[in-house]
Amino acid sequence: MRSLLTATLIGLIGAVAGCANDPVYMECPPDSVQTPACKATLEAGMDDGMGGVIGEDRSSLVLPVKPETVDDAAARGMRAAALGVDVPYVKVGDIEVEVEWTITNLTAMDATALIELNGATEYFAYDPSLIMLSNDEEAPPTPGLDGDVPLHIGPNAVLSGLFREDQIREASIDIEQITRANVNPFAATLTINKNDLQIQPLTAYDPLMPDVAAVPDLSKPAIPREAFAQMIRVDLVFKPSAHMTLEYTVRVRDVRGIMADKLMAASAADLTVFAPAVFALMVAPGA
Repeated sequence: MRSLLTATLIGLIGAVAGCANDPVYMECPPDSVQTPACKATLEAGMDDGMGGVIGEDRSSLVLPVKPETVDDAAARGMRAAALGVDVPYVKVGDIEVEVEWTITNLTAMDATALIELNGATEYFAYDPSLIMLSNDEEAPPTPGLDGDVPLHIGPNAVLSGLFREDQIREASIDIEQITRANVNPFAATLTINKNDLQIQPLTAYDPLMPDVAAVPDLSKPAIPREAFAQMIRVDLVFKPSAHMTLEYTVRVRDVRGIMADKLMAASAADLTVFAPAVFALMVAPGA
């Protein structure tokens, strides 16, 4: 869905040679600012030149992970066979991710802005715009993984914040629940799951029987925490009510030592090319 990107290391020249828990900061390169794949600066809320307003802007950053070794792949395959479930290459706990952001209000008026966090594991990409659980016009839209809370930005003001490591970990597990275990997106995102030790798959949602609650599908084994997939792609949606910009950087702590040595400046041969399936669920018209 998104292309593999080049990233630059800023301010931490010696980080690659340091401790595995030393954070490295990455940002989209300047030449990607105008591409749909990754934007270091998002901008929205301005006149589109045709009598309307550009309501949102999007960005995506794939983390630079080095290819899996033959030995690691063999060990992972043996563990998956023992557990009876797929075990991902990049698991929850292998890396820790934070997203730092700064919003600038470019107008002389009070306004609000929303930042929606989504993303992808190596298995699935989560985009709530592709998931519609009801045809009821008054039904709430499918939620993002995090964010989407109105932030007040004063005239010409600047506001900074971040999605913390525990929030990204929670988002990773929410993706697992929604995609591999059939958990309703509202249930997944409205409960705290970051410390869960396993996920029991549920029966699949039936749009023709929306009032029938899903129940544990005991024909499928529970997914243990050691098989939880970590987000390897960070997606942001920026939705301001007035002309604003959003600048962001992604910080990664490489706990397991699987990040590419040169980060996204590495050659294609030194990077894992992830191909997550796009998770989509649309209620049939009239259902």
